[in-house]
Amino acid sequence: MGDQSKRQETPTPFEEALDQTGNGLYNVLLVMTSALILLAIGVDLFGFSLVVAAACDLNLTVTEKGILTSLPFVGILLVSYIWGYVSDKRGRRFALVVPLQISLLMSCIASLSPHWLVLGLAKFFCVCFSCAANSATYTLVGESCIQRVRSKYMLLMTCLLLLSPAAAGVLTYPTLKLNFAAEVPWLGIVFRPWRLLIIVLGLPSGVGAALMYFFYESPKFLFNCGRKEEALDALKGIYAINHWSSKNNYQVTSLTLEDEPPKKHMSLLKAMFEQAAPLFRRPYLWRSLQLFYIVAVVYITNNSFLVWLPYIMNIVRITFEKETAPSGGICALVTNKPDVTVTSNTTAKINTQEICLGTIEDNVILTLIASQATFAFLNFALSYLPHRRKAVLMAVLLMSSLSGSAINLVPNPIASVFFFMVFTGTCLGMGILASYFVDLYPTTYRGMVTCLSVMVGRSSTFFGINIVGNLIFNHCQVTFYMWSLLVLSSVVAAWFLPPDKPQTPKQGSP
Repeated sequence: MGDQSKRQETPTPFEEALDQTGNGLYNVLLVMTSALILLAIGVDLFGFSLVVAAACDLNLTVTEKGILTSLPFVGILLVSYIWGYVSDKRGRRFALVVPLQISLLMSCIASLSPHWLVLGLAKFFCVCFSCAANSATYTLVGESCIQRVRSKYMLLMTCLLLLSPAAAGVLTYPTLKLNFAAEVPWLGIVFRPWRLLIIVLGLPSGVGAALMYFFYESPKFLFNCGRKEEALDALKGIYAINHWSSKNNYQVTSLTLEDEPPKKHMSLLKAMFEQAAPLFRRPYLWRSLQLFYIVAVVYITNNSFLVWLPYIMNIVRITFEKETAPSGGICALVTNKPDVTVTSNTTAKINTQEICLGTIEDNVILTLIASQATFAFLNFALSYLPHRRKAVLMAVLLMSSLSGSAINLVPNPIASVFFFMVFTGTCLGMGILASYFVDLYPTTYRGMVTCLSVMVGRSSTFFGINIVGNLIFNHCQVTFYMWSLLVLSSVVAAWFLPPDKPQTPKQGSP
């Protein structure tokens, strides 16, 4: 009897205790809710560019549209670091429930903006709060699910993230098809469909926040904070839901964790610095630089080139209307356009007028839906290869690099557009990279390192869009060749990632 009591009182390693909770209904619902939140962030972020284009009654200039479109990225860059700190100090669940609710409120305020500056400011704060979920979702799932399915679930979550541009288009199309104009005299505005669209795009975030309220906080986070009884209760709750059983059937009575951090009292700024500084010291320095570099290449390649897809599709369509069998790839079409200025201005005016009337170019929305659905399906397929993630990541990047060179080599515009889409397929590596950030860093730094990865990705996108916009129309072929070499360099960097075979945990590693 004494031996049995002694055995029960022996602390159980956290990962072993988490494994005993199993994989079941709770994990599936958590992953679905986290995926919805990630989708909501992408929908709101991408959809705002459609809102800006549709807000014709604000009489926006080209410069003002550019400022409005770029403001969400600025917000992400400024506050992602802060939310990483909040996620590590206040909790993953806290960083999801509260900020997303405030984000929805800011979307409602933005819909009533009487001036473009007010719209930009409201949207800036909206994104400042919603981007808190960028890292907290992956971290919460990573710390609440057993290691066997952890990487798979993160890849599945990314599937919906990749669908966000298509989802934004699907929500935008019927909303802008509505025909109403309600005057709001006390604000001096007319409430039109594009204002309703702001709320519609923000609703998924509010729904995700409401659903997340019913889940437990990360048990690993609770244990690290010294809330050991709450951590144990969370594990018992997960076990009960997964096994359709009672909490009392969970055999673990106490926990132990190797990477439990010492508690220090310090100022907020110093605490934030201390939270991030270890990521750039030994033994994590090389790994951080390696992963952040791959993240930068993945985001700058996918996002920076994808924004030009509607323009390229328009050039291809116009070329086919003028020629029965046009020859040459994308660069040939972009370079040999005798009436570029007239065509671009005319198209811009036609598109603006159509959007103001509540319509969207069918070829653009269909291309977005088809391409993003394909990427999401491929990501779903890759989720069944969690033990081959290094090889898959290298294959994705290598295929992108080869496709970038093929864009200039194929003589047919349709084939060139196909290789262009494959070239932007670096997004297939986003979920794999997210799983590395969870597996290669201790619990204490996971929220921060994931937020920093988002900052790196968004900042590279912010600069990449401007760089690509200047290069692709002046030095098209050189741009694709040089960018292919850039992606190829990320393949080399991925070669030095750790093997996928499970290793014995070391001191300070998860």
